[in-house]
Amino acid sequence: MKSRLLSTSLLSGLLALSGVPALADFSLPPPQTQGGSGIFDALKLRSSASLANFPTNPLSEQEISNLLWAATGLNREGKGWTTPYGRGMAPYNDIYIAIDLGVLRYNWKTHAVEQVSNKDIRGSIALQPGVQKAPVILIWIANGEALSSLDSTQANNFAYIASGAMTQNVYLAAASMGIGARYIVSIKQDVIRKELGLGEKDIPLNIMPLGKK
Repeated sequence: MKSRLLSTSLLSGLLALSGVPALADFSLPPPQTQGGSGIFDALKLRSSASLANFPTNPLSEQEISNLLWAATGLNREGKGWTTPYGRGMAPYNDIYIAIDLGVLRYNWKTHAVEQVSNKDIRGSIALQPGVQKAPVILIWIANGEALSSLDSTQANNFAYIASGAMTQNVYLAAASMGIGARYIVSIKQDVIRKELGLGEKDIPLNIMPLGKK
């Protein structure tokens, strides 16, 4: 059976529940944790897709599930995560998913997504032209509350280091599945803050457009 496309089913189901932003979880398919190409094959294939001809075909729910789990999912039977975090803290970077029908936020605890808005923000969050062509854009946000035990310098360092590890995991998983990806740090922080309704201490870190040929 072909996996459902994210933009035509997952968020549509959420929007059917309510006409206003809601924080009800919508479960993702279980991530595929076996198969695919080996790590060294993925490293050979890892690349940044060109924005000039960025792949524009949508991703399936299964592919999104796999990528989010790779970024910061629970592993080792729920005793750790796929990426390292400073001082053994629980994940302190949030991932938002921007698609044509709105924005979702990933919940690593339940491997689910929750609705944030029904607005398409893909064309307004980056400085580079062409980003809006991507069917899916992942947005990394440092969660100020989760980092509140650290001073501002530590919090900043922890957030950006974790973001690097998370995006590299997505790169490798994307390469293994034949998905185009690009790491972008030239973002419109003020726009992202407003559109996502972020807290004062939350920090937009980077985005990652995704698409298939």
